[in-house]
Amino acid sequence: MRVRLTRVLLGLALATLGCDRIQALKDQLVASPKPPNQEGGADPELEAVKNLYEGGRYDEALSTVAAVIQANPGSAEAFYYKGLCHLARAGEVDPNAPLSEEESASLEAFERALSTNPRHAPSAIGIGDLYSRRVPARRRARAASDDPQDPYVLASAAYEKAVGIDPKLPEAQQHYARFLERTGQLDLAEGAYKASVEAAAVVPEIAPDYYLAYGRFLAGPRDRLDAALEQFQLAQVFRADDPGIQQEIAIVHSRVGIRHFEKQEYLLAEEKLKKADSLFTDRSSPDAQKTTATLNELHSIRRR
Repeated sequence: MRVRLTRVLLGLALATLGCDRIQALKDQLVASPKPPNQEGGADPELEAVKNLYEGGRYDEALSTVAAVIQANPGSAEAFYYKGLCHLARAGEVDPNAPLSEEESASLEAFERALSTNPRHAPSAIGIGDLYSRRVPARRRARAASDDPQDPYVLASAAYEKAVGIDPKLPEAQQHYARFLERTGQLDLAEGAYKASVEAAAVVPEIAPDYYLAYGRFLAGPRDRLDAALEQFQLAQVFRADDPGIQQEIAIVHSRVGIRHFEKQEYLLAEEKLKKADSLFTDRSSPDAQKTTATLNELHSIRRR
């Protein structure tokens, strides 16, 4: 099944991407192992907790996970989900107030998971997310003079710990990348986004989400539209019929076309804008409407 999936993905990719990039993708997919499981086989009761958590039923999840912990107090995964549920129930954060009761319960559960299994990277990510909520978005870097209890320092340390435990865990790299992006450390953020993509590329079920996240970073604060387009096209290799990905690709073509138009490079502008116009799946979006308006203006100029 995995070999058949690889062939389908590569067939789609060859239509849109360069041979070198495809060979790298082929090597990753064919040689890739299954992603590591933190604690071995799936536990039905923990699966129930996970489903309740993902369904937003946090009270039920906490009740169920309490029974799991009572039966198996050495389960790091159970404490991890307990931490996630308390963090989800914490609601709006007040950065100037001490940790709320729910935040404290969340931190305690994540720390208990790590004391049970010091290599449980998801729990370190959870601690990073808990403190990251309290860090205002601003351009800064870590300094020796920082208060060790500053949420910025605690979030940084937690994400660095997660990445140190398992550099190949895509989730660890991506959460760290988002934190670095929020705090204006764009070069470091790009390195973490790249690492997240490299780790996720071997797992077709999750790879598109990581390509998309990296592509949005490149299209946004990095303003590298050609590089962003490549990431979106890689995501489309895995989800060829996803209208959201096609919309992202259309937006990039539109932005490139509008830039050519503003530079009075009308032939290049027309090519890109027509491409964008043919790809938009949501024609009511502001980007699609701006593309149509710019094409109309371009045609008016060329008729003069």
